[in-house]
Amino acid sequence: MDNPFEAGTDLIVSELASAGVPVFRMDMADFPTELDFRATFSGSHWEGVLANGERSVELSAIKAVYWNRPGAFRFTGLSESDEHYARGAARIGFGGVVTSLDVPYVNHPAKASAAEFKPRQLQVASAAGLAVPRTLVTTDAGAVRRFSRLIDGPIITKAMGMPVVAHETGYESVYTREPDLDALQGVDSTAHMFQERIEKEFEVRAVFVGDDCFCARIDTASAQARVDWRSDYDSIKLTPMETPKTVLQSLQRYAAVMDLAYFAADFIVQPSGKWTFLEANPSGQWAWANSPDLPVAKAISTVLEEWCKL
Repeated sequence: MDNPFEAGTDLIVSELASAGVPVFRMDMADFPTELDFRATFSGSHWEGVLANGERSVELSAIKAVYWNRPGAFRFTGLSESDEHYARGAARIGFGGVVTSLDVPYVNHPAKASAAEFKPRQLQVASAAGLAVPRTLVTTDAGAVRRFSRLIDGPIITKAMGMPVVAHETGYESVYTREPDLDALQGVDSTAHMFQERIEKEFEVRAVFVGDDCFCARIDTASAQARVDWRSDYDSIKLTPMETPKTVLQSLQRYAAVMDLAYFAADFIVQPSGKWTFLEANPSGQWAWANSPDLPVAKAISTVLEEWCKL
């Protein structure tokens, strides 16, 4: 179940097809106009069918689920109140059935949703043995300035929700940046996160799959990307690298607590060689890094294939 524009899913479907594993691909946004379903509870499990066009699958035939950013339900031609009701009914009815399947998920949406909370990520990562930055979450501009004095060095601020803001004239990406301590208007409008800026030799994107981890060293060639490499993809260089044993063990503990089969974690590696955990996205994108040396698609498809054999 995914957004049809997810490039990573294309790669996984291709791997599964090559392995002879049947796949039924759908986007929840297609329900109910292009995606039909019926489900009956038999006393122990759900029985029924999902169908889109000429393709269909029996619920009882589903052995594993790959869930990655499916689109939101869409309802046109309804009043605002009817649309609100229809969306709620679809979420609880249709969504309730597909999330009640007694099969393994990469990742179950309830687990992925719970793992999105960045403050909890830091707490779990620290308990798992990873170094994390000193962090402040606040609506108080005065607290930000006091935090900066406590750090006695540069601090950064980063988005805690979707890193995109919609304006009347278009969309604005919200990247990690150093805040202007003399211009903190708007901090009181919602929760904001501030962290100490960690001295950086390079960054790492660590993609955890199953019980293994694929790491890509990220070197940057621009000042903008040095602060947030997502802001300037053209200036980054990826180099596959081994995951340090202690880091892998900590990520395995993190995955166990969060109950995740997959996530993408970001690290800063300091000149001393120390790894500092920044965040872990349970639905993080990885297709841009997939390669023969970083076979993420193969690893995810292998996990799904093994589950289907159980």
